Amino acid sequence: NRLAESFKSKEFEALKQEIALAGRNIQWIKVRHGAVEEGVQTYEIVFGHRRHRACLELGIPVAAVVEDMDDASLFAQMDQENRGRKDLSPLEQGLMYANALETGLYASQRQMAEKLGVAQSAISQAIVLAELPREVVDAFPDRLEIQYRWGAALKLRLKSHGEDVLASAREIKAGGGGLSAKEVLSRL
Repeated sequence: NRLAESFKSKEFEALKQEIALAGRNIQWIKVRHGAVEEGVQTYEIVFGHRRHRACLELGIPVAAVVEDMDDASLFAQMDQENRGRKDLSPLEQGLMYANALETGLYASQRQMAEKLGVAQSAISQAIVLAELPREVVDAFPDRLEIQYRWGAALKLRLKSHGEDVLASAREIKAGGGGLSAKEVLSRL
């Protein structure tokens, strides 16, 4: 549920430094049993992706709790952990929700909202970001800076002036940056 940029941020480096100083991740991650591959038990991360990645990069074992659970429970716990810590960016949250719908984990946004205890409008707002064309998302200097409230405006602009927005997004991307996320939004 993380974009590659999440592992290049100052916050991730600070987390990695904390773990290095402690010699381990103080807050355990949660995993569930995965498939047995070539006689070796695998595990799937429920939450703690950043802590896991930090431990991997540091070459130290990761402390984890193993709990058996179905896909819906895994998704609900992952979502709850991330919302509680506000770690996922709006785009990452939207991609996670959209993926849960695409894979059939939930039949609708309404069902997802009820099961997760989240407002359906919040899920809808996040999914709008996930549905933006790749060119638009890639025009931003850091996709993690895209805000929830920008999704509706971009969606409307795409609906009324789609080709112009996509052309602007390609121009911005080709220009090599230099614009802030707010400036990119304004130009689109």
